[in-house]
Amino acid sequence: MEIIIAGAGSVGFNLAKTLSVKHNIVLIDKNKETLNHITESLDIMPLYGNVENPEIYQNILDQRYDIFIAVTDSDEANLFATLMADDVLEVDKKIIRLHNAYFSKSSIAEKLGIDEIIFPYITTAQSVKLLLDFPKANNVKKFRFMPHKLISIYVNQSNIKNVGQINNEQQVVVGIERDKNFFIPNDEEILEEGDLVYLFGSDEHIYSLSQELNKNSPQKLSKIAIFGANTLGIEIAKVFLETKADVKIVEKDETLCKEATEILKNEATIIHSRYIADTIYNEENIKNADLIISTSRSDEENIIRCLEAKEYNIPKTIAINNDTNFYDLMHKLGIVTIRGPKTMTYYSIVERISSNATIKERHYCGARGTIFMRKIAFVSQKEITPILEQESRLFLVRDGHIMPFNAPIFLEIGDIIMLFTPTNRAEKVKNWMQTL
Repeated sequence: MEIIIAGAGSVGFNLAKTLSVKHNIVLIDKNKETLNHITESLDIMPLYGNVENPEIYQNILDQRYDIFIAVTDSDEANLFATLMADDVLEVDKKIIRLHNAYFSKSSIAEKLGIDEIIFPYITTAQSVKLLLDFPKANNVKKFRFMPHKLISIYVNQSNIKNVGQINNEQQVVVGIERDKNFFIPNDEEILEEGDLVYLFGSDEHIYSLSQELNKNSPQKLSKIAIFGANTLGIEIAKVFLETKADVKIVEKDETLCKEATEILKNEATIIHSRYIADTIYNEENIKNADLIISTSRSDEENIIRCLEAKEYNIPKTIAINNDTNFYDLMHKLGIVTIRGPKTMTYYSIVERISSNATIKERHYCGARGTIFMRKIAFVSQKEITPILEQESRLFLVRDGHIMPFNAPIFLEIGDIIMLFTPTNRAEKVKNWMQTL
C-alpha cells in the first residue's frame, strides 16, 4: 500500500517502522534533523515541511494513496493536514489522532470525511476499564478484530493441576511467569501456586477459569482511587463512574482539582493533597480502595505511587507506562501496567489498517512475550506449512475456535493467525509470518 504519515514523533516513527516492512511510506515533518535520523534506519520517503501547508503535498501528486495518517502532537495540525490532503491528494482512507475528547461526540469525522479518529486518552481509559470485566485478572488485553482476550492470572488454591486441563478450542495457556522467568508451556506443564498464567480465549471461558485459578483477589472492583486529575485521570474516572463505582481523585494542583470537579459534576470525590502517604491513606480513607491508578506522565512517580499502595495492602495497583524503558521494571515490581496514550495510539492505528501484509505485534509479560497476528484477507491455492518452534505456540482462529496450527493447511478468508513467542525468538518467527 501507499501510505502517508504526517508527524514524525514517537507515534509516527513507530508506525513508519512497522508499516515500511511491506508498504511504501511517505513521512512528513518540519524537523529536518528528525527525518534525516529516521531515514538512516528506515526505507521511507522523507518529506520536509509543515503538514498544514498545502504546497508540501505538491511534491507527491504522482499517484493515489491508500491511507493518510495524521499523528502530530497538535489537534489543529492534524485536522488541517487532513483537510489539505483531502483537497490536494487522492486518498482512499484518512486516520487521525485527536486529544480533545469533545470531538468524540461531534460530527467532525463525517463532515471532514475522516474514516477513523483515535482518541488516545479515551482508548487508554477503556483499557483500564477492562479490569472491571475480569476483576481477578492481573492484566487484560483485547484485540480489535476478534472477541477473544488475553488475561493474566496469579494461581492460588486451584484444583487445576496442569496446562492440558485448560487448553481447548475456547481457551489456551500462552505463557507462564514463574520465579521471574517467562516461558510458553506444553500441555504436560504442572501449574504451581504463585504462577502468573497467561490465558487467551473467549470472555466467558477465561472469566470462569480466572475464578477457578484465583480465589483470593476481589470479586468486584468498586472503590477506585486515581492519582492525577489530568486529562487521562479524568477520562479514567468517567469510565468507572459509569459503573457506579466510588471514585476518588487525588491531585496536587488546585486548578486541576477545580476543573475535575466541574467536568465530573461532583460525582467523584476530589482530594487536593501534596501526596503525603500517611495523610492520604488514613485520613482520606484511600487504604480501603480496591484499586489504585497512577496517571502521571512521569513513570518514576507512577511507580512510587503504586509501591506506596502496596505497603497499604491495596489489592490491585495500576501504573500508566509512558516510557517503554520502564515497562519491564513495572512488571517485575508486580504493578499492573497500562500503556500510555502514545503507545495506545500506535496500536490502535496499526489494528485499523486492513491489509493481508500487515502484521500486528503486541507484547506481554513485561515485553518478554510477543504476539504476532495476521488476519487473512485473500488466499492462495496452496497449503501453508506452519513454522514449528519448540518455544512458541501457533494457533489458527477460525469461526471463533482456537485450533493448534501444527500441520499444513489451506487458509480461508477471515482466518486469524496468532503466534505467541518469547521475545528473544521473535525475529525468526516474524520472518515466517511475512512470507505468508
